Amino acid sequence: MLDERKIKILRAIIDDYIATAEPVGSRTIARKYRMGISPATIRNEMADLEELGYISQPYTSAGRIPSDKGYRFYVDFLMNCKKLDERDIFIINQLLKKRIRELEDFIEDTSKTISNLTNYTALILGPELNNSFLKHIEIIKIENKKGLVVIITNLGNVVHQIIDIPDGLKDNELTRISNLLNTFLKYKTIDEITPELMENVKHEIIEHEEVVCILMNILIDTLNQFREGGKVYYFGSSKMLDFPEFRDLDKARSFLSLLEEEDLISNILKSITKPNKISISIGNENPWKELQDYSIITTNFSVDSNNLYILGVLGPTRMDYSRVVTILKELVESLKERINNIL
Repeated sequence: MLDERKIKILRAIIDDYIATAEPVGSRTIARKYRMGISPATIRNEMADLEELGYISQPYTSAGRIPSDKGYRFYVDFLMNCKKLDERDIFIINQLLKKRIRELEDFIEDTSKTISNLTNYTALILGPELNNSFLKHIEIIKIENKKGLVVIITNLGNVVHQIIDIPDGLKDNELTRISNLLNTFLKYKTIDEITPELMENVKHEIIEHEEVVCILMNILIDTLNQFREGGKVYYFGSSKMLDFPEFRDLDKARSFLSLLEEEDLISNILKSITKPNKISISIGNENPWKELQDYSIITTNFSVDSNNLYILGVLGPTRMDYSRVVTILKELVESLKERINNIL
């Protein structure tokens, strides 16, 4: 374990480097942090910290920068959660007060809010939808031979599709078809919509079998498209390009390519995240080589008791860990309550 003086110097190096992106020298520490010791003594302590692997010296500078090990010590033992200011609280409240028409739009707005508050890239992994079921289906006549099918799942996914409807089919008949479909199919998962069930539905509405077949196929396609796993939402990829770490074009391209790998991002978020906790993975701690220049902070919450959302923030290892953790903690319970209220 480090002694108190080394800990103070390590904290000063990390705080200063996070704020400035400039290697930190002994004179800077002596001047800004007023520890009551000379630059020479600070240099000796920094040499010890470097030997222990908590900091390193860039070859172009006399100053020091934190290593992944240094950041880990900082996160585990030194970091204090920052208090959000009035502007932060206002932005979060604006998100939570928004009228939600479709859940997907709200999740996208949430990713934007997280990114704008942290200035890093926000990631959200939606729940696995293998057990998604029909909550409501409705057919609305919009023209003489056109109808709009609206399908809503239990997780707030909304699908709209325009279909052809037979000439002369009246509004009250469309309402009857909608009601019967809801009676037979509401709360049914894709696996529960069997051929036998489909035949029973057709038998009840035999005079409009053509329309029923179209609707059943749309419903099955809709539930099928949600089976493969949670969707990844992200926002703020361009914010990363503002950091000095990403002035290298190859590194910037690599980062943007990483975000396009939806399956990889999904696996990363699921692997890193621990249930109901803030998880922080730093640089070389990440088992994926694509992530070893970055840090990622995640947390999660569930709706309907079992459907899990994962929130993540991806940034350089020189991340303001304290602020990101505070924002995610502030958001997660409010989001859980807000989404549960609309489902």
